[in-house]
Amino acid sequence: MKRLFAVFALLLLMVSSIGVVSAQDEVQPSVQCVDGKIVPEYWDGQGHNCRWVCDPIPTTPMIDVVFLIDSTGSMNDEIREIKTHIINLIEATQSGYPKPDIRVGIVTYRDYPLEEPEYVVKSFGLTRDTQSALNFLKQIEASGGGDYSEAVADGLHEAISGMNWNKKARKIVFLIGDASPHGEGSPENNYQQGSPNGYNYRTEIKSAVSKDIKIYAVSGSGMDDNGVRIWKEIASKTGGQYEALSYVRRDIDQYYAEEGIDSAWKIESKADADYDQKTNTILTNTLGKFTQSAMISEAKDMGVRYDDASVDEGIDYENIITGGAVTPVEDNSNLSTFFRSVFGKLTFWS
Repeated sequence: MKRLFAVFALLLLMVSSIGVVSAQDEVQPSVQCVDGKIVPEYWDGQGHNCRWVCDPIPTTPMIDVVFLIDSTGSMNDEIREIKTHIINLIEATQSGYPKPDIRVGIVTYRDYPLEEPEYVVKSFGLTRDTQSALNFLKQIEASGGGDYSEAVADGLHEAISGMNWNKKARKIVFLIGDASPHGEGSPENNYQQGSPNGYNYRTEIKSAVSKDIKIYAVSGSGMDDNGVRIWKEIASKTGGQYEALSYVRRDIDQYYAEEGIDSAWKIESKADADYDQKTNTILTNTLGKFTQSAMISEAKDMGVRYDDASVDEGIDYENIITGGAVTPVEDNSNLSTFFRSVFGKLTFWS
């Protein structure tokens, strides 16, 4: 009877002791993050409670991008390239982690009334609805323009001062054209004094800099040396980059398949003036690749990652990847030592 009572007392002691040890020494789970997920502490099987140490949950990078496009008669294949690639390049930029919040806007310019009767500038405000921006682009046709020089300064003014820019976003303009502004020395029949509306590309550069708007200036075929000089000046002074497009004829079926472009575009492209029915080719250029590369470069500069591990497809707690390291937490509840001490003092076991 005495032995049975002793066993019962021992069991009570063990239960109460474990409770005391747990209350005093257990490391309470703290909220940890792994790519935005909550990760509890875990037992590593070697005597340590471990927890993940990781980077803070990242904020969403915001990018506003405006495509500023010369839509005069010589710009057919460049406009087509933007139409066919805009969805893909936005999706490619948003494939990183954290996923960028991107808004797209469109500004298109032609020339002043004596040279171009239809319009000087048209625009579509910044939106997250890329399909709506594309629908606006679909209505733009390369036509008119009159003499060589175009209403570049007015287009710049609309893109820089007429759009609904987000002050907190990375602000980017792709200026795409093949002729210089009026009043800058290139061949022209009218408006040698420049824009009749009083705009000047130099003033627009200053405005862009004051608003932290970066301009990538892209020149199409036929741009003269004067235009190239101005495009380079616009890019360098706003922190952007100058790019001269290169061109090559490609089989339309093969090109659209390689670029991942919806085959529905082939019907429209085959109606364009540069389509050659005998060879089934169109004139392609590097505009799509350049704009996508520039967008991803900007996103990377904001901390977006584009490796496979950065895409959050759920967390595997057995093989987890974090932005930091695993840190052991000291465990002071050495139960084996405790029980050896208890049993060593119970002389009736011997």
